[in-house]
Parts: sequence; C-alpha cells; structure tokens
Amino acid sequence: MHEIYPRRYFDESKTWFAWNKLTAADVYTLREEPGFEGQNVFFHLNNPIRLVRIVGLIVQINSVAAGKYTLLTIDDSSGANIEVKLERRERQPGDDAEYPSNTLVDNVDVTIYLGEPTVHVDGKPVSIGSVVRAQGELTSFRNQRQVNLKKLFQVRDTNEEAVHWSKAAEWKRTVLSRPWILSKEQRHAVDEKIRKEERREHERRKKRRKMQTEHDEKHVQREARREARRLAEQEKMDAGALAGSERLPQPWD
Repeated sequence: MHEIYPRRYFDESKTWFAWNKLTAADVYTLREEPGFEGQNVFFHLNNPIRLVRIVGLIVQINSVAAGKYTLLTIDDSSGANIEVKLERRERQPGDDAEYPSNTLVDNVDVTIYLGEPTVHVDGKPVSIGSVVRAQGELTSFRNQRQVNLKKLFQVRDTNEEAVHWSKAAEWKRTVLSRPWILSKEQRHAVDEKIRKEERREHERRKKRRKMQTEHDEKHVQREARREARRLAEQEKMDAGALAGSERLPQPWD
C-alpha cells in the first residue's frame, strides 16, 4: 500500500491540478480514503484526483430540480456511463450584469421547453448522439460518481476522439500507473513554504489590527474634540444669556 500524503502536499502532485484523462470505467475504480470523506478527493494508487476529462456519446439529457440542473449521461464505450451535471446560473434580485451564458459554464446554454432541455455549446445544439469532451470536478452523489461540469466541447470527428484515447493511454502509462513519491527534502520544502506563508499572514493580520486600532483611536479623539467644542459653545451661550432666561414666564408670575 502506497503512502497517502497529507493534503498540504497535494499541490506537488502531477494529478491534482491536471484534467485527468480517464474513461467512465476508470472513474469508478478511484478510491476514497479515510480522512478525506466529503472532500471530493479520490485516489488512483496514491495519486490524488479531483479533476477529470471524459470523451463520449451523450445518451441521455434530463432536467431536474425545476431546471436548476441539467444532467448529461455520457457513454464512452468503456463499460460504464458517467453522469455530468450542469448548473443553471442563478441571478440575485438587482443583478443586471451581462453573463456569457445562462449556466455556470461560459460557453454552454440550456433552454427548457415543455420540460425538455436543449443544450447549446458555443451556440450550436448538442443532443443525444452527439460526441462531447466534458471536463469537471469529480464528486460522489448517493454513492454514484458524478462530474460537476466546468468545460464542455463538441468533438468534431473520429480523429479528435482517437487523439483523446491516445492521450488517455499515455497519461495512464506515464503518470497514473506510478505511485506518487515525495522525498523528505520535498516535504521539508513544502512545510517551510507553508510556515513562511503563515508568518506573512500573521504579520498581515497584525498590521491590520494595528491599523484598525489607530483608526479607532483617531475616531475616539475626533469625537472627544467634537464634544469639547459642543460643551464650549454651550457654555458660551449659557454665559451670554440673561439671568433667569432659561425659565419661561408663567401666567401667575
């Protein structure tokens, strides 16, 4: 069993920031490890994986949660299908900004007519039977693997699809088939980098607290001077007033 490194080291892994080229069947072989539950972190050997790239045929398109999500089921002929989730962009009241699409993926729009969704990629419709390249963050939903879509492209021809399979095979051979190894020196370098950043953050917080304290003190001083001026003006007005003028005459006086 290969050592699972703490998450603070993941930035050093080749797989952590990469779009890992996998098949749907590969996705289901990835493991979840104790200590990483609910974090959408999966492992091949000890390689941490969160981002994947899938190429395949759309075999189903569904709309759920009153149109908030569109689900694309992709079959890549690996023996398993994978569900890709596309989220509608929600506008808050008063949000008049212009967005490139009505979903959280800039080049993908979804329209729903009579409950049936239609997906457009770069302005062109994709439907059941279209071949696409989907890239997203791998999650687990009700014990099923799902991809939260970040990028979607139409595959133009079989040559482009073949290139994907070739790159996927190379990625498995050169990266995923090998355990991730960090030397003590590499770990020490990461730990030192983290300590330096923590020290810098501590100094930034200290500086912010100092600035806030100085701001509060200046505010108190301004308020004290304002109150002193008010009391001086009041005293001056009281000194210039006629004796007894502070008392209004009564009918029986």
